[in-house]
Amino acid sequence: MKKKKLTMLIWWVFWFLFLELIFRVFVIKNFLSLSTLIVILFCIPWVILLSIVLNLFNEKVNKILNIIFTTFFGVLMLAQFVYFKVYDSVFSFFSITAGGAGQVMQFWEQIVKVIAKNWYVFLIVIVPYILFLVFNKKLFSYKRIKKVTMLAELVLLVLSGGGMFACVYFEKESIYSLKRLLFETHAPMLTIEKIGLTNMEIVDLYRYTFGFEEQIYIDENASEEEVVELDEKKEYHTFNIDFDGLISKTNDKKLLNMHKYFKGVEPTEKNIYTGLFKGKNVIFITAEAFDPIGLDPKLTPTLYKMANNSYVFKNYYQPLFPVSTTDGEYMNLTSLIPKEGVWSFYKSSKIEMPLGFGTKFKDAGYISYAFHDHNYKYYDRHLSHPNLGFDYMACGNGLQKIMNCKHWPNSDDEMIEATTSYYLKKGKPFATYYMTVSGHLNYNFYGNNMAYRNKNAVKDLKYSDAVKAYIATQIELDKAMKRLLDELSNAGVLDDTLIVMACDHYPYGLTFKELNEVSENDRKDKFENYHSTLIMYNPSIEKTVIDKVVSGIDLLPTIYNLFDIEYDSRLFMGKDIFSDTEGLAILSDRSWVSDKGTYNSVSKKFTKKVSEDVPNDYIDKMNQIVSQKFTMSSLILDYDYYDRLGL
Repeated sequence: MKKKKLTMLIWWVFWFLFLELIFRVFVIKNFLSLSTLIVILFCIPWVILLSIVLNLFNEKVNKILNIIFTTFFGVLMLAQFVYFKVYDSVFSFFSITAGGAGQVMQFWEQIVKVIAKNWYVFLIVIVPYILFLVFNKKLFSYKRIKKVTMLAELVLLVLSGGGMFACVYFEKESIYSLKRLLFETHAPMLTIEKIGLTNMEIVDLYRYTFGFEEQIYIDENASEEEVVELDEKKEYHTFNIDFDGLISKTNDKKLLNMHKYFKGVEPTEKNIYTGLFKGKNVIFITAEAFDPIGLDPKLTPTLYKMANNSYVFKNYYQPLFPVSTTDGEYMNLTSLIPKEGVWSFYKSSKIEMPLGFGTKFKDAGYISYAFHDHNYKYYDRHLSHPNLGFDYMACGNGLQKIMNCKHWPNSDDEMIEATTSYYLKKGKPFATYYMTVSGHLNYNFYGNNMAYRNKNAVKDLKYSDAVKAYIATQIELDKAMKRLLDELSNAGVLDDTLIVMACDHYPYGLTFKELNEVSENDRKDKFENYHSTLIMYNPSIEKTVIDKVVSGIDLLPTIYNLFDIEYDSRLFMGKDIFSDTEGLAILSDRSWVSDKGTYNSVSKKFTKKVSEDVPNDYIDKMNQIVSQKFTMSSLILDYDYYDRLGL
């Protein structure tokens, strides 16, 4: 008697749940929870739908389709796993189709390193996949689905779908409830935690295909939306914007709520630091993968001196956002949170950015250049940076004529040597911006020219080769900073120049194990991995230690305050560091660090770091503030909001 074969529904139940649970165990790390049961429930409708659709044809076609989709979902899960291990988040369809796949593949060595380190996860997934390929013909039937079977599965589809929607609509309403995550808020990691990777991918694909705009919530009880009573005796960083008039003239609901939101944001006061550097010079540097492990009194003495003198920031955080590694630079230069799923810098080049660094300083009578020692079109900087008001020069549009742009990566020291003449001795104050590249991955001595160039300086260090190579790249950055200080000193303007330097992201080209060879912090910790170094250096400033939590989005308003540049503090997501506002650093998955503690949005765990009690509603209020900062940052791009304000 011929043995009866199993229906493909059984395979799809196993494969979907298996992949979801593996992702949950190794990424979300929240397996034993109610959310796991909800994830299983949310998988069932798609399992049934696939089982029906992939068995509507003849036996040969059905077999091919089932193998193709089995492969697709396995590869997708493993790809998201690798991406998470590198970027601490997941990719979206937009980031791939907009050229992200090509960008990612440039870092293939890092991808190989992640796969090698996590081989056991790949083995766990690949073994059942191979067994399926070998034995599927013996175990499963690929015959066209019978009508009675289809009817039964359709009934199950309706019932499971009903259960799924019941979970959505009967869950308690909250800032990150299922309903909001599915229909109103784009937060991929929180969506995965709630309903699983598969459903997040489906939601993401739908939004990419049909478009999506986040909903805005104006909560009368939220701290930033309370009616603000300003002291007429004090000065604030604001423009004279008639929000009431704007509110009365629009019927667009989102625009209306934007006006209400920004009207209700409490502006920062001018303070004792306001205008401290008025009329003087500023050099603002976003340093590629700059990290505390690159600070050494002997190997990088200039960086060490700059980081430990003038203003010393003990709690500076620079999170990594998943769409583009330039998102850190975007936060530094715009004081906005990158929009999830789009190339924010490129999108900003299509709108008015009147609060841009170059524009505001030029309005104040400065000359303002931006330099980058890599391809001038990379990440579309040739569009975004001029839109911020810079006279922009990089390799390919002029810089290659005055320095060697044929290395990989190129030399920050050579860039400084080639460019200081553009803004020194011009008779005007200067506001100069640099985006460096010497610290770029991969960290080795055979493909990284800057690491190889400084190999002898690190050869005797008791670290792994990757760590030694990274430190060697930072030696090149240190040379650049020494040259910069020397050039400023020779020109007689060092005491009249503030140098601000922050990273774009941590050196994710190193594994956590490699980072921990040097790091004083546990880099496996979700928050400590982004705990970095911010430099604000001027030799005439007495050493001042600042414990407040600071992030990249705080840099622009802080610089504007120090130089008394007119701006409206309500329109930025960051705050002047020297204001009396509470410090806040926001991670890509909407976790956050404040002066009172850290909150993990995925595990929902709050870790207090102050002795005094924290109000019961503190977490809810902070989540509301964080959520609205994400939303407003996105809508500023979508609505060309600064232009609508007539700035």
